[in-house]
Amino acid sequence: MSKQLKNANLGNRQAIFDEINALLEASNDIDETRAKKVRKALDALRSATGETADGEEHREADIQLDANIDAGLETLRARIHKQVERRKRDYEKALKLIDELETALKNDELQKAERANNRLLSLMGNVPGPSEQRWKDIEKRLQGVRPQLRKLESWRHWGTTQVRQDLINQIVLLKDSGMQPEKLAKQIQKARDQWHAWDKSGDHAGKELWKTFDQACKEAYKPCTAHFEKLKKRRAENLSQRQAIIDALNTRFATTDWKQPDWRDIDRFVSHARRDFHKTGTIDFRHRKPVARALDEVIGKFEEHLSRERSHSSRVREKLISDIEALGEVANLHDALDQLEVLKKQWKITVVGKRDHENKLWKRFQSACDITYRRRDEERKEQAAERNENLKQKQALIDELTQTAAACDGELLANTSTLARIQGRWEEIGRVPREREKSLNSRWQEEQKHFRNALKAAESRAHASALDNLAKRAALCNHWEQAILAGSVIDTGTVTSEWNALPELSNASAAVMNQRFTQVLTRPDDATLSRNLADKQAACLKIEVLLELESPEEYQAERMAYQIERLNASMKMGQSAQDSPEDLLLTALTIGAVPADTADAIEQRIKKCLARYKEKPWSKQSFRQGRPD
Repeated sequence: MSKQLKNANLGNRQAIFDEINALLEASNDIDETRAKKVRKALDALRSATGETADGEEHREADIQLDANIDAGLETLRARIHKQVERRKRDYEKALKLIDELETALKNDELQKAERANNRLLSLMGNVPGPSEQRWKDIEKRLQGVRPQLRKLESWRHWGTTQVRQDLINQIVLLKDSGMQPEKLAKQIQKARDQWHAWDKSGDHAGKELWKTFDQACKEAYKPCTAHFEKLKKRRAENLSQRQAIIDALNTRFATTDWKQPDWRDIDRFVSHARRDFHKTGTIDFRHRKPVARALDEVIGKFEEHLSRERSHSSRVREKLISDIEALGEVANLHDALDQLEVLKKQWKITVVGKRDHENKLWKRFQSACDITYRRRDEERKEQAAERNENLKQKQALIDELTQTAAACDGELLANTSTLARIQGRWEEIGRVPREREKSLNSRWQEEQKHFRNALKAAESRAHASALDNLAKRAALCNHWEQAILAGSVIDTGTVTSEWNALPELSNASAAVMNQRFTQVLTRPDDATLSRNLADKQAACLKIEVLLELESPEEYQAERMAYQIERLNASMKMGQSAQDSPEDLLLTALTIGAVPADTADAIEQRIKKCLARYKEKPWSKQSFRQGRPD
């Protein structure tokens, strides 16, 4: 293909692409005729280009342009499809509307017919060029029913005109009817609303008829104008009265000495002012909120002081009632009666609270006074029964503690929190009879001491057992490790059976000891043996210092350095930063194989440390973790 022909071909394809974009950018429906022409032009162009350019490679720009044209055509095709579907739906709606219109006219239902006609006209106005035969059929049917529609509308207009005239005559008669102004105004407004309702239905009155109706309404409303002027003047007077009440409140507030106020007089003044304000008649709606807000503001200023005094008065009387109620606890009845008479004279109300609250306070005051005389005997009887019950409960707690202390080691160690629980329950229980209190407390202290001693002994035995188990496993591991280093062959099954036959270790030490066991049948390299030896020697040295054991002569320099290090650490961070013997022992027992020529010496040092450590006390928490304290 020549270069000139290629450029012409490219220009034609670009023109087609621009035409496609112009169709897609249209705000209204796509011109389907133009779209068909574009499709035909593109087909013709591609047909001609295919014949002359067979075997030639397109440039990249040509390929991109063809892809854009295809994409635009696809979008154009989709939108046209939607247009066709929408026209189909519109046509179906139009069929239903024309059927509704014909049925309504057949039944002389004018309002329903007008509704259907308006919707149909609106629908047909939105259809672009309804030139298809089916739309022409609907148009033909619509033209056929229009005469009947116009006829019904003319009948309605004639009927509505007569009714409007009757309404005007009724308004004229209202002028001299002597009806009350409020009722007269409502009748006139009702007539106006009816007139507007007829207009909204589509049947508008003539201009002259509307003027006649409007003038008749104005003439009939004249008596209402005078009446409402009187009401307006009365509302203005009511407004002045309310404003005067507000001014009086503001004046009273400004002239009151709030350091020494007469609370009862102020409270009555505010209460009467509020009552008089609401007894005045109505005021204009536009003044209601401002005046009410002004009243709330001034009463709010009073309430800032009155509410505090009201709360204070209530608290004083609440305290008074509490004091009277507390008289029932006074041992001497004569003293209780004397105090009651003094307290009753203190009952005074400065600022009255809400009626319900005041009634409740008064009833409580009377009830407190009424029960004072008999409260002492009733409380004594109840107190005796309660203390006897408390005695039984505390004796049961002591018995429970005694039984727990006598249990076996496993059960006792599983119930280490028993003492704390029983102590908490002991504190919750009230007092016991006074004559039994001393002996009961003595027994309680003895049983607590007995329980602690029993628990400590059980923990000691359990700890010794756990420590022996740990040492046995460490000795087995050392034996097997040295056998492997010596070149001996060890049966894995025998080793595993012998290991599993020992009692289980605690959670804290099981992991590290089992880790040593997993490596026991594997010969470590020389670097690992040296590192293990160094770690064990370091641990033994620290244990010997902590447990005050002698170290070998060759380690005296290291011992001295460690002692100085501990001294410095204790001065800086306290005892919490010091090494613990239990952690160091666990480290020494769980570290793996060492060189054969040093194994016996290091094991002897570990055994000495272990024997010395067993002589030291240890705590329950350390025992649970598998470490002495």
